[in-house]
Amino acid sequence: MKKKLILGLLVLGVGLVMVPMFAAFEAHVINVTATIENALRVHAAAIDFGTVFPQEVILGGFSVETSDSFSATTQQRVKKIDYVVKQKPKPRVDTPENTEFCHNSTPTNPGDPNDPYYATCYPILCSYLSKHPKYVEEGDTGIDAFHDWQTALGTGHLDKTLGIDLSDQWIVDLDVPCFGGQCAQDWTHQGWELPAGLEHQVFGCDIWVEVTNVY
Repeated sequence: MKKKLILGLLVLGVGLVMVPMFAAFEAHVINVTATIENALRVHAAAIDFGTVFPQEVILGGFSVETSDSFSATTQQRVKKIDYVVKQKPKPRVDTPENTEFCHNSTPTNPGDPNDPYYATCYPILCSYLSKHPKYVEEGDTGIDAFHDWQTALGTGHLDKTLGIDLSDQWIVDLDVPCFGGQCAQDWTHQGWELPAGLEHQVFGCDIWVEVTNVY
């Protein structure tokens, strides 16, 4: 019994001695901070085409350029930006809740101007807007009108390496569709007619420019 007790005390003693060996005698703090800036700046007022008529083609546009922070000579870590140009349904009043609703919902009866969807969202204009770079450079591709707005993408690329590709000019064409049963004989976009019940309505679309890569 005495031997067991002594052994137990020895083990306990070892445990007590080992604790200080793992204690910290110095502490060093590494401060981590970062300034988060946007890589792009988009110049565009709202594009209001006003009242338009079937088979007209109306021009608008916007520009995309590197931000001051990205293009600064003191910033040399990353030099290239890839981005995409998308289109999404436009809410009548821009709030996060309305935007989410318009993006994730569809009208039950697209041809009925009294459909509940249209109380929050404009009838969708997106498929009739072409978007093309004014000057085609590496990585820039456009979208023709009469497209599936949910999948079609334009792409853009900016490169500050040589200091000559710091901005892109984009041309937005509204290729005005006709209403079903009212199209001219030379109409060539069968299947893209608007429901006749939406005549006199204001249509809308939001163009989104989203950065996909900075390197």
